[in-house]
Amino acid sequence: MSKVGSSSSTMNAIQVHDFIDLYGLGDEKIAETSLSMNDATPKPISLKKNQLLVKVLACSISPGDVIAVQGNMLIMHQSFPFVPGMDICGTIVDHNGSTQFQNGTVVVASNGTTPVGGMADYMIINEAEAVVKPPAVSNEEGASSSSAITAHNAVMDYVKEGDRVLVLGGAGGVGSAAIQIAKQHGKASLVAATSTQVELCKELGADRAIDYRSEDWWAIEEFKKDKFDVIIDTVGGGNFYGRATQVLKTGKQGGRFVAVTGDNPRPDCRTVWKMIKFFANLPCRPLYTKIKSGTYPKYILLLPYGELDGRKQVLEWMQQGSLKIRLDKGSPF
Repeated sequence: MSKVGSSSSTMNAIQVHDFIDLYGLGDEKIAETSLSMNDATPKPISLKKNQLLVKVLACSISPGDVIAVQGNMLIMHQSFPFVPGMDICGTIVDHNGSTQFQNGTVVVASNGTTPVGGMADYMIINEAEAVVKPPAVSNEEGASSSSAITAHNAVMDYVKEGDRVLVLGGAGGVGSAAIQIAKQHGKASLVAATSTQVELCKELGADRAIDYRSEDWWAIEEFKKDKFDVIIDTVGGGNFYGRATQVLKTGKQGGRFVAVTGDNPRPDCRTVWKMIKFFANLPCRPLYTKIKSGTYPKYILLLPYGELDGRKQVLEWMQQGSLKIRLDKGSPF
């Protein structure tokens, strides 16, 4: 990663100069030419109504950021260079006449559906996307809480008390939060999870953890005999829905397959035609499984919604200690 120049009216920021195939990198050479740490980036100063200027204290990376940096979604393309990052924790330095927030307040926020701006000293956020950070929550935990909002929606809207739940990808951001929420707040009778980190899943509250490298969860006799009410798929791909039919109740029996990522966790929507085809296919399986509910589990594609209410609830759980956010040990920046 290269580094560039400086002045008093500028700030530090990571900039993307070209799309990067993050999954195809064999070394750091492509990243070196496509990313830069620029301390001459202009500070954002022009605020619109209901916008706040914050000094960024921490920024996390979400799947949306990865898609933006890769350029896989045409509607998310930005003009180069752009600053990546959408989920942050920061201190308000210009409340812009807000009656809800004051300068000096530390907030947790997201940039909505526009994954830009967070990897910088300063970022403009919408007031409607901000929540005051509770005192027991660290800056890094606050910035990393967005995946727990997805888990909150998956569990609180689709898991009922007494349900048997299987979380695919239990050690990831969404999966690790889903285990905790399903057990403690969804009141599931059993929570199983798949992961290579079996002990971690158990620590998070999973009653059963399956190492998918040595055991196929869809072939376990115990699960075939006593089927799950809900499977939450945080991984995507792998024909998991097709395999889930062996251990998940049918739609008429109340079986629900909640797809967080869909069949393709890395969709290619770089052209108008590819994007139309991708979005046109989204309602097909939910509709088909609704019609065939006597044969197949109900398929639910979990799209983002209720971000503000979800963020408030997740942060409250974190403050109470009933939800813990897993953090990577360090950052290269």
